[in-house]
Amino acid sequence: MSEKKESIWKFYFQTRWQTVLTTHFLITAVFLCFFFFGNIWNAAKFALATLMSSADMLGLEFALWGILFEIAVVIPFLVSFYSIFLLPLIWRSGYRISQKLLLTVLMLIVAPMLIIITDQLARFALQSDALREFVNLHKIV
Repeated sequence: MSEKKESIWKFYFQTRWQTVLTTHFLITAVFLCFFFFGNIWNAAKFALATLMSSADMLGLEFALWGILFEIAVVIPFLVSFYSIFLLPLIWRSGYRISQKLLLTVLMLIVAPMLIIITDQLARFALQSDALREFVNLHKIV
């Protein structure tokens, strides 16, 4: 017998008191997705400008800082987006209530920490001499 998969909307908008918490989480996660969507655009512009430039002229230092920037700028969006789907996965799993609560609390602690750390890493990478001039010249951020 196959189980019918419940819609993600049914998880967030139930007729229970927990809906106050889940909808608040959903609104926050969606807001963060929109907020960090610009990072995806900046990462694409950076990658395109890098592809159009000569690799010999940019150098290894640029490549390493560029990799750090590209990864760090995309992670906040991905964490925000994936957390929307992770919360229902936790609560629909076969774990005990105490385990679900622990996983939820861990997610609520780890996700913002990842977002903050990677956002700061991206800003730090942009302050490097290797990237600053390139980003300003190509008007990336």
